[in-house]
Amino acid sequence: MEVIIPTKADEIPLSKYVECFNIGNDESLDDTWKAKKIIKAITGAGYDALDRIPVRQLSELSAKIAAVLQQEQPFQQRFTWQGVEYGFIPNLQDLTTGEFVDIDSYSGDDFIENLHIVMAVLYRPIVEEYKELYKIELYKGTDGEHFRELPISITTGALAFFLRLGQSLLNNSLDSLTGSEKKVHLPDMVGLMFSTPSPMETS
Repeated sequence: MEVIIPTKADEIPLSKYVECFNIGNDESLDDTWKAKKIIKAITGAGYDALDRIPVRQLSELSAKIAAVLQQEQPFQQRFTWQGVEYGFIPNLQDLTTGEFVDIDSYSGDDFIENLHIVMAVLYRPIVEEYKELYKIELYKGTDGEHFRELPISITTGALAFFLRLGQSLLNNSLDSLTGSEKKVHLPDMVGLMFSTPSPMETS
């Protein structure tokens, strides 16, 4: 059986990343079932077909998918998606109250599930530009639905950048607003962490 595995992160949409993340963190599944469900999610291969391949091949396919999902990606300040050019918030130090409140709200325990919304806050349509400078659309709230299928090459690159720079800026803003030590509950790292089945395991 031939199963075609994506080799680049831009071939995998955010929705599939979230699905695989949730599978990988489902404690009710053993490693073999995690591998089968992740391979099915990414490739569309059926369980009947996957049950007929050697366990060693199942492990190899799962490892290849994990490697693609965990690839380090460059930060893309601007990109075009579905015919619209989007730009990252030009200056995080000038974060508006609306942007700040929504990022804080969607950065809790359900951060991965809300990642498309966070991306839609961070990236908005460019409405004006001059050389390397640009302005983005004013923030009026978003459900982020238009970013559910955004390639994870864009998503993970932006997330890594934001987690390095944005968390400290948000925490400083919170401290100055509340006078407290409250911290934004952004994860220290976002990546797909799951085990692949040993070649000796059976399904």
